[in-house]
Amino acid sequence: MNVDPGVVALVIWLASAAVYRWLAARLVGALTESRGSDAEGVPPSGEVVLLRPLRGAGKWLESCLESLWNAASFSQTRVVLGLTDPGDPARGIVEEAIAASKRPPTQLRIDPGPSGLNRKMANLIQMTEGLKADILLFSDADVHVPQDYVDHAVAPFKEADVGLVTFPYRSVPGPGLASRIEALITNTHFLPSVAMALEVEGLHFALGASIGVRREALERAGGLEALMGVCGDDYEMARNIERAGYRLELIPLMLEHLLEGAGWRDAASRQLRWARVVRAERTLGYLGQIVTHGSIPALALGAMAAFSGAGAAGWLLPISWWGAQMALLWRCRHILALRPSDLLLLPVVDVAAFLIWAGGFLGRPRPS
Repeated sequence: MNVDPGVVALVIWLASAAVYRWLAARLVGALTESRGSDAEGVPPSGEVVLLRPLRGAGKWLESCLESLWNAASFSQTRVVLGLTDPGDPARGIVEEAIAASKRPPTQLRIDPGPSGLNRKMANLIQMTEGLKADILLFSDADVHVPQDYVDHAVAPFKEADVGLVTFPYRSVPGPGLASRIEALITNTHFLPSVAMALEVEGLHFALGASIGVRREALERAGGLEALMGVCGDDYEMARNIERAGYRLELIPLMLEHLLEGAGWRDAASRQLRWARVVRAERTLGYLGQIVTHGSIPALALGAMAAFSGAGAAGWLLPISWWGAQMALLWRCRHILALRPSDLLLLPVVDVAAFLIWAGGFLGRPRPS
């Protein structure tokens, strides 16, 4: 009996994806499991500064800043905010918020910084000029942090060989279906892939939503200036600090990345930019992500069966695949912030995630 090699390849792809998704769903809980370190009462000697580069007046700017100020007040640390353009619409909002009520010590630095490809790094360079703090804790403008964020971030630095810490994060959608789909791509594909990468290879990367660094380690790794010409600054920062002889640590505290609720074009553009950066920085790992997209071989095999005489019964295979995925993801719904209605969107999310992955092979990566 002749066996179609295409069918064999699809079956192997689907079986591999099933194993991967099952393992990843089981491992995702480890992203928020404490490994026994006490987050309270263990700040390193020296000063900790919270740094947040800003650009534009996003919908959640004030809410995210309030969360940062609450964390700074709770931990008695100071905050440095940065803008590269004095005419940025965020400037008025920030200055008004600082003046409106009592805040922890906050400085707004406005300077274009050095010229170069990566403007986020240029902003951070001008923000950190002259700072003598021992621990620099960076976070993006659209990230909401809990009150004990700083205590968790500094705890690993009691070990002298820890040079960088980073946090897992999940996306919180804004209004609209496009934003919901985008958040689900992050929460049901990206987060499980992070959990799997940690299990297979350990932590050799950083997640850009929030990164804490020992200033001495960053300086030995070439500083922020070494990142001016790269797109994947979070990955390169982690790699440089490892090369300088330091360890990386994942903080088991889930942060929230608040989406604006933009339309389909903006959501796709953002996801494609991230995909291209990952493809450029971790090419082999990016190629390996094909195993995560089990919906595609399930759909292909189902269609082949349906049009080869099985009729409607042929579509039981992709339906069964999505049913199994719904059950797996629902078990970790609290970590992934899933709602019952999200499960109905999984087929669309899976196909969209595959299209983003495929699109990541086209075009050039660019920084945020």
